[in-house]
Amino acid sequence: MTDEIKKRSLFQDGLDNNEMTNAEIINKRRVINGYDDGLMQISPLKHPWAYEIFELMIKNTWVPGEVPLQQDVNMWNDPKALSDNERRVYSRSLAFVSNLDGLQTNNLACNIIRHLTSPEVILSVTRQTYEEALHVQSYATLVEALALDPEEIYGLYRKDQGLYEKNKSVLKAVSKISDMSFETGTFKTDQMFLEACIGNVILEGIYFYSAFMVFYVLRRNNKMPGSAEMIQFINRDEDLHCMLFTHITNTIRKEQPELWTEEFQAQVIQNFKEAVEMEYQWGASCINEGILGLTPDLLHEYLQFVADYRMAALGLPKQYNAKNPFPWVDEYTQGNMIEVNFFEGTVREYQSGSLEW
Repeated sequence: MTDEIKKRSLFQDGLDNNEMTNAEIINKRRVINGYDDGLMQISPLKHPWAYEIFELMIKNTWVPGEVPLQQDVNMWNDPKALSDNERRVYSRSLAFVSNLDGLQTNNLACNIIRHLTSPEVILSVTRQTYEEALHVQSYATLVEALALDPEEIYGLYRKDQGLYEKNKSVLKAVSKISDMSFETGTFKTDQMFLEACIGNVILEGIYFYSAFMVFYVLRRNNKMPGSAEMIQFINRDEDLHCMLFTHITNTIRKEQPELWTEEFQAQVIQNFKEAVEMEYQWGASCINEGILGLTPDLLHEYLQFVADYRMAALGLPKQYNAKNPFPWVDEYTQGNMIEVNFFEGTVREYQSGSLEW
């Protein structure tokens, strides 16, 4: 690696040696391994897409207390409102997503941010970290509102082998760069970081989706509407998170094209395939033979459809050529919340602070 792209601070050089102009400093910036003065100057921008996503995140600001849950509480307390299977599927879905956002909060704060050298990218990932923490609070709000046993929700992974293995696999994928001695700057470590960024696309863009679909299926059948509204807010955030790490990945590819080898691409495709199967197995174990029209076969096809679009956004070939078996889901992922080509992420309009059904 040359000194030109090495992560360092202007304050290492002494005042007399700081002869670079502001434009030169900014032109040396990269997502990783860029010249970094540590001052977070974001005007002018080297990576304007990151700041645009940051601004969209700000416009999307919300808090769990905005979501009305009384109807959900009434339904949960009414033995006739939900079947035993619907309650079971709801609880298991909530258990996993609550685990997942906790893992992601730690991953971003401890593993990802410390290696970034673009101020605007740091801003957007920092905002994402806040939103992941907000999602943790959101799931806690559902647990408390419905008077669920925290041990049954947060502790399910200690009793359920399938959830234990899934959490273990997710944690392994996001922790490849977690060693505090890890540093970018070599071909090997830069590829590891790039794979971790793609791991975030997989985490945000595939692992949530069987659970999200459960909440939307319930809502479509006029059950647990407040929970689905909470998931809509979360889903809207996750769409931007996925878009963010897609941009991060594609920009690192552009700045360091030598990392994007055929062998690396093959590994990434394999990671996507394994994620689809893992998410399918977990989702199928939750819904058993099916719930309200959501069957294991349709769930599998849906996850393949989602994965194809995630891979295409990264410049990888689609592996399944699957179609969306649930076109109605756009009513919940778009609607009055966000008019966006859901998987390609072309934002047209954002609304902050409220929902209208």
